[in-house]
Amino acid sequence: MDANQKKTLGLLLPYAAAEAKLIVPRGKLPEQLYAEILPADTPKVLLAGQRGMGKATELKRLTEYLRHSEFLPVFLQFGAQPSITQAGLVESMAQALYLHPASKLDEKSYRHLQDWFCLEETSNVIEEGHKGEAGIGGEYVVVSAKKKILRKSLKKTKKTRELVRDARELLNRFNDLIHRARKSSEKRVVFIVDDIDKVQDASSIENTFIHASHLVGQIDCPCIFTVPITYATSSYLRIATLPYTGIYRVPAVELMDSKGTRNESAFDFMRKVFHLRMPFNPIPGALLDKVLEYSGGVLIDAMRMLRGICKRAILDGVTTIDEGVVEEEFQRLVDDYKFVFDKPLLWQKLSAMCKAANKQAIMTDDALAELLYKMKVIEYWEKRLWFDPHPAARKLYEQNAQVIDGALRP
Repeated sequence: MDANQKKTLGLLLPYAAAEAKLIVPRGKLPEQLYAEILPADTPKVLLAGQRGMGKATELKRLTEYLRHSEFLPVFLQFGAQPSITQAGLVESMAQALYLHPASKLDEKSYRHLQDWFCLEETSNVIEEGHKGEAGIGGEYVVVSAKKKILRKSLKKTKKTRELVRDARELLNRFNDLIHRARKSSEKRVVFIVDDIDKVQDASSIENTFIHASHLVGQIDCPCIFTVPITYATSSYLRIATLPYTGIYRVPAVELMDSKGTRNESAFDFMRKVFHLRMPFNPIPGALLDKVLEYSGGVLIDAMRMLRGICKRAILDGVTTIDEGVVEEEFQRLVDDYKFVFDKPLLWQKLSAMCKAANKQAIMTDDALAELLYKMKVIEYWEKRLWFDPHPAARKLYEQNAQVIDGALRP
């Protein structure tokens, strides 16, 4: 394996973070977010999108954009944790701010916030009872040095008072830390918190960002949070009085429009993305476009298929890939979807979607959020919002249509 081959396999890892020199600008999301946070003191913005659409890359573009502005951008990736709480979120944000070299925060200021998490319970132990000479037997019999029998009976009572950790007190301490960083750096602090959509417990995200949204709103600086795609379709979030100034979306790359017309500028964008990541490229141009089509404009799926193809070329020692290898790699992606359809209802919805001519009809479907979350249906929004089954999900249905539709008949 030569250096270019090794580098290609490394850059095509789905979880590989894109370096600045590898980022290909896509749209004007960083500029839009900058315009959102610039005029207001404490705006809170949500960024929603399906997994693998490039949200992290766009936020890194924003971070670089803000480095040359009046803002002090604090970027942190929350990660695929089991759950999230408001206190845990604040603690992670505070730590990222403290560790940022430009914040110039001293340990004493940071320790004041950490002390909120280290409060201890207070206990009082009271001993009651009596002691004196006694005969053999009874409770706790002790033989004295004078060969007398001593009976000692004690009763211990423990009274515990739990100290209440008030969420507003935590926010006060956090805001104090933000004010200190603002003063020492002479810049406005802005938090960019990525990967919250990867938290496994969806209800904990809802508790933190919807039910306790009034507390999020009290953070005294601009904040941008990535959230699951379900937030972008939540009528509750749209209707409720929440502190968020906007919900921005990162959809799939619209390689084809809703009428099936090819979008060459979108293909150009994805070609540039992978040209930078593939110093070793055994895939002819026409077949590369085929891989991009099979990805449905989902960057992470294109990355997985391209890495699989390149790995096979390296192991087999071939210099040019044929159509059969591309089809086999696409089938691997199709087979992955067999494990995602865990409810008959989802097969029913996929069947209806594959047969539908109107890509807008699904917007009112109760199952839309789950279809989007599990990547069965892909969201597009170049000029207007529309949906389409993922090419791999559509292929899976086509391969099993007769069995599926037969099983779904009443």
